[in-house]
Amino acid sequence: MEFTEYIDLASERLGGVVLTANDEFFAPKENLLKPAAPIWIADKYTDVGKWMDGWETRRRRIPGNDWCIVKLGVPGVIHGVVVDTSYFTGNFPEQCEIDACAFDGNPNLAHWHLQEPLHANFEPSELWCVLELLRR
Repeated sequence: MEFTEYIDLASERLGGVVLTANDEFFAPKENLLKPAAPIWIADKYTDVGKWMDGWETRRRRIPGNDWCIVKLGVPGVIHGVVVDTSYFTGNFPEQCEIDACAFDGNPNLAHWHLQEPLHANFEPSELWCVLELLRR
């Protein structure tokens, strides 16, 4: 069975949410969980540039990576992840890395803002997951 035939654990219908992202200058992080296929509207623009049906960050001129944290709607085994870069011609990552962690309870969304010091922004049960993700 193809992994796309399994239940979408990150589905917004099931409670999935993009908790935070390092940058969403051109297009919001919430676009990552849209269930519909992306669309292209040739003449649509926003105040900051071309409208894109996806998550789009500014171009990096310093070392580092763009990242986001997605809370799954339901717990389960992740068999695969769809990374669709349709319409991001010449403006897409060559690769991506997916990391996962589990902890009991729900994250306190008010604390999911990655600012220094990290320990002040996360509950103790959340902190080890975030530190492990950022360590890579």
